[in-house]
Amino acid sequence: MGFFDRSNESASPIGLLRAHIGTFMYCVKMGKKKFLIDAGFSGKKIAEKLNNIGRRIEDIDGVFVTHEHSDHIQGLGVISRKYDIPIYLHEITYGMIREKIGKIDPKNINFLREDKVSFEKCTVNNFEVMHDAEKCLGFTFEYDNKKLAYASDVGCTNNIIKENFKNSDVIVVESNYDYNMLMTGPYHWELKNRVKGRNGHLSNAEASKLISQVMSDKLKKIYLMHISKDNNTPELAYNTLHEILERENRSNLEIEIVTENETTMYHI
Repeated sequence: MGFFDRSNESASPIGLLRAHIGTFMYCVKMGKKKFLIDAGFSGKKIAEKLNNIGRRIEDIDGVFVTHEHSDHIQGLGVISRKYDIPIYLHEITYGMIREKIGKIDPKNINFLREDKVSFEKCTVNNFEVMHDAEKCLGFTFEYDNKKLAYASDVGCTNNIIKENFKNSDVIVVESNYDYNMLMTGPYHWELKNRVKGRNGHLSNAEASKLISQVMSDKLKKIYLMHISKDNNTPELAYNTLHEILERENRSNLEIEIVTENETTMYHI
């Protein structure tokens, strides 16, 4: 089920948990605060996943929701009700999922009307990304002069994403498909066009180009996730990025591919 390195925990103010590709749940630790990004499993499975890496769902301080698709919100209502966990999301997203997640205590519904939310010394910034959802958000998590940038389900890159990704210590971004595999693969043409369209997903080449445009001397590690089982391989995603980093004389940067069925805690 992956790994959780406790020996580095005290020196790692920000950590990221990737629970499962295709079904989304992330856990970010900033100082004493612990947040989930999305809740794509059942409530029971979310608790199990956290327990597997030495975390308790009772200690989660909130859930940040990217968008309304079901693989991102399956357990959201259950864990909020059962464990009294606050939810942070765009008002449009709440309108889309309100009936699906059921009744939530009003005090636990927090609309992201501003670009940032602060928790003591921790700051969570949100920014809009292109995807086939009514509203889709990426996030940056900042604490103690360190920054983790996250974006998945991204149809195309733009200046908003680039500005938010700059000066990151860790970048977590989707590298969903290899263009040649997609075009010669089993998907019908309508779905192929959706995947590679402006509201679809990032290809290996697009994700790698984005990273090359925003990386600074601060950047320590890159995680590539949301790897398509039908239209990509971990090797293709890794090699595409590594070739660009070599050209930029940054081949020493650590790259990790997030693969299916892992439960993994990442550290800065």
